[in-house]
Amino acid sequence: MIQMFTTSFKNKNETTVSQIAIGLIDPCPYQPRKLLNKQALEDLSENIKENGILQPLTATKLPNGRYQLIAGHRRLLAASKAGLETVPVIVLNKTEEEIAVLAVIENLQREDLNFFEQALAIQSLMINLKLTQAQVGQKLSLSQPAVANKLKLLQFSKEQQTKILAWGLTERHARAVSRLPGEKQDKALDHIIKNNLNVSATDRYVNSLLSPAPKHKKKTIINIKDIKIFTNTINKAVKIIQSAGVKADYNTQEDENYIHYQISVPKIKA
Repeated sequence: MIQMFTTSFKNKNETTVSQIAIGLIDPCPYQPRKLLNKQALEDLSENIKENGILQPLTATKLPNGRYQLIAGHRRLLAASKAGLETVPVIVLNKTEEEIAVLAVIENLQREDLNFFEQALAIQSLMINLKLTQAQVGQKLSLSQPAVANKLKLLQFSKEQQTKILAWGLTERHARAVSRLPGEKQDKALDHIIKNNLNVSATDRYVNSLLSPAPKHKKKTIINIKDIKIFTNTINKAVKIIQSAGVKADYNTQEDENYIHYQISVPKIKA
């Protein structure tokens, strides 16, 4: 049976750290991490068994006497797995909005949070707190374009996200591919993976898909089998000139290979 108690002490930074029963701590609803590496969690649990928790968790106390976790989701799970009954916690007096922001900031600063989870955390913050991209950017010290770029990553399907992460593609790879229409993204990802393209090569490849080289129009070659079409056209043109009152003369000479036309039109003097 898990004991429900807390004790407090100060660490070397003069911050009050409380030993709080794991059973009194509720998970953070703003936790962006949806998938946990089982082996990494197992390793962390073994480390905690040997060395304890070196970095305290962060939580806030709820009106009902329980605690809501702000940061330390993996440490809490690993501690429970290691058989600990209590964990060290720094208790902060924070509002719901502050809790949400702190939870996201803490996770954004962690190297093991992938860029899709980061984007999901930002999106969750915007939805829960009803914030614009600019407002959430201000709270997280990110520019509005940076927030927009993060959120754009969520257009990828779960299958595409898994493929991108499994093959070690970076956020910049993903952002480049996100510029493509949805129907072209799978083929592009396969090409990038197959050819092991770096970010620069990926950008060039995506640009080529967005702006394909213009196709050169083939010259139309008119195959005229009956030369009379041309001769009749010339004759009609001369008659039109003559009907306009211009004294135009023409002579034709024909040899074995050519028909020679000589047309004479007088200059009209002003």
